[in-house]
Amino acid sequence: MLNRDHSLIYWIWGVPLAVLILRSLFQGFLYPWELSGDEAQYWDWSRHPSLSYYTKGPGVTWLITITTSIFGDGIFGIRLGSFLCHGIAGVAVGSIATRLSDQHPPTVLMTVIGFQCLLGYQIGGSLITVDMMMVAGWSIATLATLQTLEKADEGRSVCLPLWVMGLALGFAFLAKYTALLGALGLGVALWLQRSRLKNTSGLRTGIAGACGFLLLGMLPVILWNAQRGWPTIEHLLGHLHVPGGDSGTTSWLEYDPIWTLKYLAQVLGLAGPLLGWIMLRSFFLRNPVTPKQSRIISVLRWSALPLLAFYLLVSIKGPTEGNWAVGAYAPLLPLGAFWLQHECSDFQKRIWCILIGIRGLLTGILLLTLITSAPTLNSWLNSAGLKGLPIHRISGHQQFADQLHRKMQDEGLSEAPVVCNYYDKTALLAYYLPLKPEVYCASVALGSRPSAYDDFTSTRFPSSRFSGRQVILVGADLESWKLALQPTEIRSLGTLIQRNRPREIFVAKLRTSEGNRP
Repeated sequence: MLNRDHSLIYWIWGVPLAVLILRSLFQGFLYPWELSGDEAQYWDWSRHPSLSYYTKGPGVTWLITITTSIFGDGIFGIRLGSFLCHGIAGVAVGSIATRLSDQHPPTVLMTVIGFQCLLGYQIGGSLITVDMMMVAGWSIATLATLQTLEKADEGRSVCLPLWVMGLALGFAFLAKYTALLGALGLGVALWLQRSRLKNTSGLRTGIAGACGFLLLGMLPVILWNAQRGWPTIEHLLGHLHVPGGDSGTTSWLEYDPIWTLKYLAQVLGLAGPLLGWIMLRSFFLRNPVTPKQSRIISVLRWSALPLLAFYLLVSIKGPTEGNWAVGAYAPLLPLGAFWLQHECSDFQKRIWCILIGIRGLLTGILLLTLITSAPTLNSWLNSAGLKGLPIHRISGHQQFADQLHRKMQDEGLSEAPVVCNYYDKTALLAYYLPLKPEVYCASVALGSRPSAYDDFTSTRFPSSRFSGRQVILVGADLESWKLALQPTEIRSLGTLIQRNRPREIFVAKLRTSEGNRP
């Protein structure tokens, strides 16, 4: 048993470590992608330290601040935090599988390798977004919940694992508020086992500490919002399409079944359809399991269920986004591997594993070499009448910034402020223009919803400091800029291509401080 334990430990730690090294080497140095709009936004936020931000918590921004302070503002330094969180989550999920399967090697290996084949995590682990930080915290919290039940069965103190659970959930919340659904599910799972925990040493101290750590993770967001009238609540209500949100409402009578079908397709598709089916199918295990396994299965189901159910309800109000349910994959993957090993024939297991492995390997190779391989793949897809990969999201931004800078130089306006119509162009130009200047976002002036740029004193637009100055305008059409800013002068500098779309460029002289917001 000892050798078997060591072998599993090597797999649980070795596979995530190997992927971390490959990802750092290929995506960090050899074939780095350019930043996406959201990534550039989080990087730009890191230049404006804050307790929280308009649409997101501060977690990813703080992570970028740490990694870039060590490794610089290059692609590797910015994305390293996500690479690490992917590896941490992989170790946690593999450790969950050892407990569920009682150290059954095929189940553990299926989980460890399957984690690397989850499409949403392959993509999320390659980009510095909120998802992988949340998944890392969620996975550790689920593992700590299982350790709490283990220690209770052994008659040992449950204080430490409960503290780890709360700390991990607080960490996850700093990245993405969806973590509260994980906290709800794990809380229900423990409550259902209350008879086993009732007389356990360290229970009250552990619960108090867990709640304290979770609240500590929530505190920066609460304080920031309390000072500003709770704008994040408005943003979240906007996602739910209900009154009080910042992006319109949808009546229950306007329900379109396509929204729900699309949500289900997103849950399956972003996992990789086969892995998605296996995980959802594992909710309905038929074969008998031991009492210990039954408790573990209950925890894993409850860890995922509130999230899946919540966004199913959201799909009745309006469209959902593909990455909203990714937190559920981590607890469901070990359950899916367990179902595959215990309820499928050897032939079925072999076919499932081969198909998942091939798809995961091909996707992994593609992502590691995306910048060089995607153009060739897209030409094949286009020649077959199929839609190509959207690599314009992570390429062409440096070229766009260089072309804009040359236009500004030709006009003698190299030092002129640049103002964009939307936050992603704002952030991308802030990163890719020479010397990484402050770039300004005019979304509110143009009649759209606010962004974090409206909260930063140095990037707020319009402002009296722009009175009478010439500025470069990027993104909207001439009439929109005239209506929004009423400049004294405005003329076109032509059109540039960004994200496969034309972006009109103007130079305008703004009015004096009358009409400009201080």
